[in-house]
Amino acid sequence: MSGAPPPTAVDKAPPPIAVDGVPAATVVDGAPAASAVTLVELPLLRAAGSEQMARDERLLDEVDDPTVRRYLWSPPAVSLGRFQDLTPAARAALAAAGIDVVRRPSGGRLVLHGEGFEWSFAVAVPSGLLPYGTRAAYRLVDDAMAAALAAAGVAPDAGRDEPYMRSALCFSSALRYDLLVAGAKAVAVAQVRRGERLLVHGSVLARRPPAALVAALEAATGEPWRGDGLAAAGVTLDGEALWRTFVSCLAARLTADRLMSSEETPT
Repeated sequence: MSGAPPPTAVDKAPPPIAVDGVPAATVVDGAPAASAVTLVELPLLRAAGSEQMARDERLLDEVDDPTVRRYLWSPPAVSLGRFQDLTPAARAALAAAGIDVVRRPSGGRLVLHGEGFEWSFAVAVPSGLLPYGTRAAYRLVDDAMAAALAAAGVAPDAGRDEPYMRSALCFSSALRYDLLVAGAKAVAVAQVRRGERLLVHGSVLARRPPAALVAALEAATGEPWRGDGLAAAGVTLDGEALWRTFVSCLAARLTADRLMSSEETPT
């Protein structure tokens, strides 16, 4: 997009992650088990929304190993769910406020992204690692992020405190696999399947966005902003530390699922 800064790889990509304490080959109840799952982790990327979504499209088309990445949106952007749209007037209003508009390949609703109050992640899983359907991928990501939050001293709510609200804005209400903290939606997830590959998008809302961005979004959509994210619990978490724990939990869960599958497979 014109005027957007060039993509910036913020950190060098860490090496692939093997779960601590799980060797390359493990024996379960005397039977050989599958190898530990190795995650490919891409570098943290700061870039415009169009570049971020192009990267995730490539993951959907090309990934051969479980792959994760964390990213920051610069400049601020609105991402629409796969089946959403905005009127030309709404798009123009957002553009005038310096907010890009892009479309995610995943479903769900409109998310406001921006460095300093929100960060995003993608988990791409190739065929053969998860059962067919949508629930397994959602549970994988949901359980790993819930464990990461708990490890940071923030316990996700056991369930929603309020009924679902029909809204164009993602953080206005929670769905089954979203995570709430102190009654506020803190982590939103959506997914897409392409062939046998799955990609789960996640958005972690650290705090309420700046007033100018909120005002522009409310004017464009005609809806009030609802959501303070993790700040609703009075906590400020280091995003990179939370991400590191999430990746470890994700790798452990993938490995545990593979070991369980090997136990259930007749030899």
